Amino acid sequence: MAEENNSTPLHASNLLDRRAFFGSLGAAGATLLSAQAQGNALSIENERITLAISRDGRDVTLADRVRRVEWRMDPARQSFRRKEGSAVPFPPGRVEREGGTLRATYALSDGLIRVIWELASDHVRVRLSVTDPGAEVVDMPGVFRPREGGAQLLLPVCQGVLYRGGDTTWEQTFRGGVHCTLGMAATLAAKGALMATAEDSADWLCLAGDDSAGPFMTFQEERCPAEGWFEREVRLYPADASITAVAKRYRARLKERGEFVSWEEKISRKPILKNLFGALTAFIGYNKTSEVDYVADARKLREYGFEHVLYYPVRMCNYSLDFLMGGDAPIWMSDQEISRFKAVPGALVAPWGWFIEGLDDGSARMARLYRRTPDGGAYDAWRIEQQQWKLVCVPYQVEEIKRRYSTDMSAMDWMHYDVNATQLGREVCFSTDHELHDRKPLGKRGDVEWTKRLLGSEVNGNRIVSSEGFQDRYATSYDMGSTKLVPNCPHSRYVLVPLTMLVLHDSCMHDWWELTTYNATPGFSRHGVMRFGQSSSGFAAKKAAMDALSGSAPKVFPFGRQYGWTDIATRRSFSFLITLQDREVQEALKLALPVAQLHKRVGMQELVSFELLSDDGWLQSSAFADGTRIVANLSDRPREVPGAGTLGPDTWVELRAR
Repeated sequence: MAEENNSTPLHASNLLDRRAFFGSLGAAGATLLSAQAQGNALSIENERITLAISRDGRDVTLADRVRRVEWRMDPARQSFRRKEGSAVPFPPGRVEREGGTLRATYALSDGLIRVIWELASDHVRVRLSVTDPGAEVVDMPGVFRPREGGAQLLLPVCQGVLYRGGDTTWEQTFRGGVHCTLGMAATLAAKGALMATAEDSADWLCLAGDDSAGPFMTFQEERCPAEGWFEREVRLYPADASITAVAKRYRARLKERGEFVSWEEKISRKPILKNLFGALTAFIGYNKTSEVDYVADARKLREYGFEHVLYYPVRMCNYSLDFLMGGDAPIWMSDQEISRFKAVPGALVAPWGWFIEGLDDGSARMARLYRRTPDGGAYDAWRIEQQQWKLVCVPYQVEEIKRRYSTDMSAMDWMHYDVNATQLGREVCFSTDHELHDRKPLGKRGDVEWTKRLLGSEVNGNRIVSSEGFQDRYATSYDMGSTKLVPNCPHSRYVLVPLTMLVLHDSCMHDWWELTTYNATPGFSRHGVMRFGQSSSGFAAKKAAMDALSGSAPKVFPFGRQYGWTDIATRRSFSFLITLQDREVQEALKLALPVAQLHKRVGMQELVSFELLSDDGWLQSSAFADGTRIVANLSDRPREVPGAGTLGPDTWVELRAR
């Protein structure tokens, strides 16, 4: 779609208007105007934005004329990296104006980096081209900091994180799809925000951190091993300084790109999706056991008040079942047991769709499916004990699930794909024998397109589709993604916020990882601890409050057998049993039921707003399109809520619309 370009080159005739505007920004604005007037910078502007770049391309200033905020790019953090090398700042370059664009060219040892800046009505479009084949990663476009005052970061890590600053120096890179759930991030200042969006489907990273100058973020572009340096694009959007405002502008961008599909549209394709709203998601373990009466326990969950329950897995759907987990065989219910399970009112069953990797059994069949390295080898993937799986090329995953739906998976109501949605493109397949990708290397962009197909209704028919990994690029195809975090402590500098649901609540569900259920489980009660939070089982009351706040469905491990790690470093495993009578399970179900009932009412609606109601960020409020308002206290002490009295720790309340 052609985009309106309202950029207006700066000429002497509009110098007075510019002087008035920059004068309103104070001394910094006057300094910038002086530099421009002396010919040290080139500029373009429209009614909302002024962009100025020094003639050597090392000083870039973006002035938000609506909110009167000025953003300056940090030259020290505009860098590139060669293979296995450290970051190197851009060299001085040359900037030229061509019509309504500014073109910055930087000469490297074996080629060029070219960055083209162009104004549209409410944003700056930045395009990158690289001709130096030795450059592996390039900052795009670089770190922008507010010229005055401090900053916070809004990061799409899991469900969303607001980093409030003040931690010790840190720096971390997030790959699209691996804990980076949305193709956006933002820097928030006192009077305005600057959001960056990654416009490409793959081959990008998000770099964030804190240094002596304060919090920072930038996208980075990677050279694709198969396709090299194709043109890349990032956009910069000035916005109001609120989480909601940033999220809603990104939501609008998804719609502009045609990458938003509403629940209504999805239901028109797959009527079974009506059963999602108000459902409990029930993980029942990977391992086979005769110690659980699944059907009888499913009837009890129905009696507890859960109208629909999504059970998984009832079968382990891999290329082979010739392996053990914690000493147990993988789960495989008989046709008769599955039929009885499905006869329980509201019960929907799914297998574990483990197609992304296959056990290296030495067979010609598996050798045909594997992704291939440049030297023809297969990529190592999952390992349990001494059992080694290898990555399977995604077009052949599509081929396999289609075959299984016509055979032993035909009775399934939904499908959970293992880790397919955790990355925007996996390792490149260099096979020249794979007819399904035309006997030539399959780059990451092609991998993304095949994954969309794998998760979509063309392959899965009228089935609910879920996958480990929440990713906006896949939300057009599938219906549920994971994972989410709980806080490490109640007064963290990292505040967890429902960013993904502010963008996509009326399009896709954001679920917990299968082993971070409301009830605590052996080996997973303190798991996946990271800077921003932890991916752990338990914390039932806190998770219930967080799910109510974001309008999400609850997650419980009500019964079944599962394996965990005795020693993850050596991949040694053990297994454990969960029963419906366990105290942890019973407490989790009591907390889950009102969350499910709320989700039945709001699950299809837009999450229209979100607020932090306390200075520490842990008293939070959200509102849905029908006026439903939720307040949740995620801290460890009681809080006073206007109109609702005292709200205890890890509790939530529904209030009347204001």
